[in-house]
Parts: sequence; structure tokens; C-alpha cells
Amino acid sequence: MLNEEVSRVLPIDARFGRDAQAAAFPLDAGLDLSSLRPVAANAGRLVIRAAIPFGDAMALLIALVVTANVHQVALAFALLTLAGLAATGKQDPRIDLRVLKDAPAIAAWVAIGLAATLLLTPSTMAIHARVRLALAGLGALLIARLLAYGAIRAMRSHHMVMERTLIVGAGPLSLQLAATLGDHPEFGLQPVGCLAARRIVSGASMAVLGDYNDLERVVQHFKVRRVIIGFGRGLDLVQAVRTCQALAVQTNLIARGGDLGIVPDAHHVDDVMGMSLLAVRRAALSRTSRMRVKRALDVTAAFAMLVLSAPVFVAVAAAVRLSSPGPALFRQRRIGRGGKPFDLLKFRSMRVNSDSDTTWSVAHDHRITPVGRLLRKTSIDELPQLINVLRGEMSLIGPRPERPHFVEQFGAQVPHYQDRHRAPVGITGWAQVNKLRGDTSISERVRMDNYYIEHWTPWLDLVIVLRTVGEILRGV
Repeated sequence: MLNEEVSRVLPIDARFGRDAQAAAFPLDAGLDLSSLRPVAANAGRLVIRAAIPFGDAMALLIALVVTANVHQVALAFALLTLAGLAATGKQDPRIDLRVLKDAPAIAAWVAIGLAATLLLTPSTMAIHARVRLALAGLGALLIARLLAYGAIRAMRSHHMVMERTLIVGAGPLSLQLAATLGDHPEFGLQPVGCLAARRIVSGASMAVLGDYNDLERVVQHFKVRRVIIGFGRGLDLVQAVRTCQALAVQTNLIARGGDLGIVPDAHHVDDVMGMSLLAVRRAALSRTSRMRVKRALDVTAAFAMLVLSAPVFVAVAAAVRLSSPGPALFRQRRIGRGGKPFDLLKFRSMRVNSDSDTTWSVAHDHRITPVGRLLRKTSIDELPQLINVLRGEMSLIGPRPERPHFVEQFGAQVPHYQDRHRAPVGITGWAQVNKLRGDTSISERVRMDNYYIEHWTPWLDLVIVLRTVGEILRGV
């Protein structure tokens, strides 16, 4: 079946001269592809994803029954332990399933559950009974993991569930990995082919399905569920990773030096017969759940700030109108999330002019009014952007939006500049509180903005707010 798909897709790209049949790119002839049928594959994936959480829940339930502790305190301990394992991703099925690798995390959450019940209900249950419950829970969890992992490995080994895997880069380590995955189906990954800079790859044992620019097309055509990014001449690693994140496929990197055993044995690192694969998380602000949390925080905070600042809003608007002819509010076209343009609002700080869309820095412009200079110094000129936040055009925190003229210019000159538009733009941001505002390095600003998108948390937003307030107070 897979050979037929390769035959259909190979002739479509003239750059690779794909006029040969799929036989020119040998695949594993003995591969059982029954697991790739949609119904069977979806059912198998569901079973594998449910096996670990179900096993953990049953293990803790058995521990409660065996220790005769089926009451509120014991149930609270079990629920806290399960919630901690789930929330931190410790129940996600990995490539390399090893109970001993999970044991420290399981023990830590059992200890946290025990400590929480001691703090919340200190006199409801004897300490020795709680300790006995925790030890029984730990033992049961480890045994349940052992059984669940055995079942998952058996399903994988019999090709009942295999993930279609694309390897980006055709270097020696990538080819070794492909051969290893073919020889060890217990890892659950079946390479369908690779991407390379050129068609002919010496010693390649799998189909070259395109070059690096074909990543999105190949993933969608072959219904690839996992991409492993290795090494290759001309490979833009950052772009490849972000393309995979946008496609919402599982992504791993072959670690540099991974075959030397020098990569830490962390939860996000899988060992495939001596080769280390680093799991790549999706960007924090590409996840729907986190975007909802951020939006709720934005709306709540922006509405409260608008209500509290209403007197200031009115007074500043009047002062701007009296300072020079023109409107109180200044509207300027900016580029927001996904490259969508919108009108950013500010209190007008300059005399009316027609070159603001293409003039980069106006910090010392003689057209700034005395009132405008004070507004800029205190950042009060940004206050109307709270309206942009309520409209959904901006966030309180995020990459600062830029004008279309400069977005086009920087997009052509600065690598990965457009990646800033993966998230909502903001009134202030990580780059701004790190002194990257005004006439500063655009490439550094891009790195900081993309770091924020990848690592967003409510705590990071709070840090940025506090540092922004500090910057404003120091400026005053």
C-alpha cells in the first residue's frame, strides 16, 4: 500500500526529476501495514493513549482497597497524584517505554499527594496509615506501568499500531535511525521516507520524498504523525521545527552527540538503541487551551484597567485636543496575529503628519508636542490600546505590532521574522522589558518575541507586567 502511495507522489516534483517508479526507492517489503487502515489505527492509538492513565487509576484504586483506606483523605491522595502525573505529561506514551525512567516522577507525585493530605487534613488519618497508603500506591503504580508498557510494546511489535514517521535530513545518523526503527518495531515508528537536499542519497534505504521545502506537502499527503529532524546540508532547523508545530505533528530532534550517550536521561529524551531523540513541545501559544486562558486574562484585566483609568482617559483626551489641532486619538495600521492588519489606537503625541507609516524612529522629532512628550515618557499614550485588547486585535502582553511597510522589509531581511505573528501582538512584551525597543536590533527582538511565544505562562506575563511598571517608574 505504501509503495503505491510513493509511486503516486514521486512524479509530481520536476526539481527531483521523479520519473522513476517507487522501486527505485526500496522500502521494507515485509512490513505489515494493516495498522495503517484508518479505523484500526485510530482505535489502536486510542487504546495506547488510554492504557497508561487507566492503569494508573486502577493501581491507585487497588492500593486504596488493599490498605482499607477508601475514604475522603485516601481519595484526595489518589486524585492529587493522578492529576499531577497527567498535568505534567507523565502519562503520555513515549517512544522508549521504561518503568525505571518514570519511577522518580511517580515517586515525586506520590510524595506530593501524601504531603498535601498531611497539610490539609492533619488529624483525620494516622500518619502511619498514610505512609502505608503512599507506599502501596507507589508499588501499584510501578507494577501497572510495567504491565501497560508491556502491552503497548506487544501491540507495536505486531504492527497493530505504528506511527507513520518522516525523517528530515539524510545524513548517516538519520539513515542509521531509520534502519534501527525498521529492525525494532517495539518503538512504534515506521519511516515512510525522508527529505533531503537532493534526490540521490548514497546508501539510502528509504524513499527520498522531496527536499526540505516539501515538508508540509509530504506530511499531509502521507498522513505523517511524527517527524524526526536530523542533520542535512542547507537544513533550516528552526523553520523545520516551526512548520511541524504548525502542522501539529509529534516532533523529535536527533540530538547532537546523541549517539555518544552524553544527552541527559530526561523525561523528554527517548533512547532508541543508543541514539537520543529530543521531544519538541508545541509552542505554548499555539495550544487552544492556553490561548483561551490568555484571552480570559486579557479581557478581565483590560476591562478593569479601562474602568479604573476612565478619569485619566478623559483628561488626557482633552489635553491632547488643546495641545494642537487634530483628533485626540491617533490611528495607525499595524500587522497582528496571522498577518492580519488592524488599526492600533494611541493618544496623539505629535502634530498631524502624513509620514508616520514609513518613518522608523521619531524619538527626537520636533513635531512631538509638550503634552505628547509627557505621554510618551509615562507610556500613557498607549492607554487606548486597551480598546484594541477588548476587540481581540491585541493582547496585553505579546510581540509589539509593526507597520506593514516595515513588516515587509524585515520579513525579507531578518530570518524567522514572520514567526512573531503566530501569537497575538501586545501592548508590551518580553523584548521591550529587555531593552529592545525603538532603534535596537531587530534580529534580537525577533528571538525574544519567539522565545515568549514558545515559553508563555501566566507567570511570565506577570513578570513582564512588573518589569514594565518598573521601567515606567524609572522613566518618570
